[in-house]
This record gives sequence, structure tokens and C-alpha cells, in this order.
Amino acid sequence: MINMLEVLEAWYVTPISLILLWIVLSFLKRYLKKIWPKKLRVVDIMMLFLVVAIAQLSVELTGLSLLPFLAFAVSAYGLALTVYLVYMEDDFRLKRFIVVYWRTLDILMLLVYCVLLFIKTAQETGFL
Repeated sequence: MINMLEVLEAWYVTPISLILLWIVLSFLKRYLKKIWPKKLRVVDIMMLFLVVAIAQLSVELTGLSLLPFLAFAVSAYGLALTVYLVYMEDDFRLKRFIVVYWRTLDILMLLVYCVLLFIKTAQETGFL
């Protein structure tokens, strides 16, 4: 008999649950247009779950979490973006900073997760 905890710890459960969550949130956004915030995207909500998935997958692959390294990289990027906006464009607007920063983090987290998932899939199939 299969233990439910073993199934939940399997590496392929996380991407499947993320895809299902993406589908559910997309449907909610479509059918709740009147109460859904206009500038909130599904990927913005998914980023929270991606951070947890990155932590889990990185521990499985390397034995340590990538979250401290990602936190440092995200902080350094925020500082660099602030310096760029102030000195290069001579204009710092908090709203613009947050939008650019958050959208870039969405892409970064999705990319990191995809790379980790690719490496894990290659390990499981025997390519690595």
C-alpha cells in the first residue's frame, strides 16, 4: 500500500500541483473580474508558491536551500535598480520601481524553478 506522505514528497507532485494551481487561479481571475484587482497577475500569486517549491527542490538536489542566495541576489538587484533609476534616469517613482522589481522577480523565480526542475528531471531519467 502506498503511503500518502511518500506521494506528497515525490519530486513530480510539486510541478503538477503548481500547474493545477495556475489553472485554478486563471479561472478565478477570468470569472471574478469584478473583484479581482486589475494589476494583479496570476504569476504574482504563484511566486509565493514558487519560492517554497524552489526551497524544496534545491534541498533535494544540493542538500542546502538556495533561498539565502536568492534573497541576497534579489536584494542586490533592488539596490542596483534603485541606483539606476536615481542616477541614470534622474527619476525615482516608487510605483514604477515596485512594478519593475516585482515583474523581474516573477521572471527570475520562474526561471530558477524551471532550471532546477530540468536538472531534477535529468537526474531522475539518468541523463545526469
